[in-house]
Amino acid sequence: MMRPGRASLLVAFSVLTAAATADAGCAWILWNDEARLDYDTSIEARLWHTIAAAQKKPECEARLRQEIEHVTHADNLPKGVLIKAHGDAVQLVHLRADKPAERIARVQTFRYVCLPDNVDPREPKRK
Repeated sequence: MMRPGRASLLVAFSVLTAAATADAGCAWILWNDEARLDYDTSIEARLWHTIAAAQKKPECEARLRQEIEHVTHADNLPKGVLIKAHGDAVQLVHLRADKPAERIARVQTFRYVCLPDNVDPREPKRK
């Protein structure tokens, strides 16, 4: 027969082991937090998009760097778009050809972030 003190120690150890195992198997999601401002309509929008999944955080972070390289590559840019990368964010400024006095038509900022698969940034934060 097992003593109550040892039994609770065994249960606590089992819970900790299960939590560590769950964390080790956690997948990571690369998210794109897009902020958009359209000057013609004065509409602001904020959207979250999933980009990719990875088994480990370093793999997700490598995919993040690939995504920034892809978005900022000169061959992928449409005409009339200026781009600036800073850290994990990329800003695109869409210029208008039709109204030179009003040069900016739209600004988009893409912020890339790797989060565990059990975290959804679209959900409201709990207090």
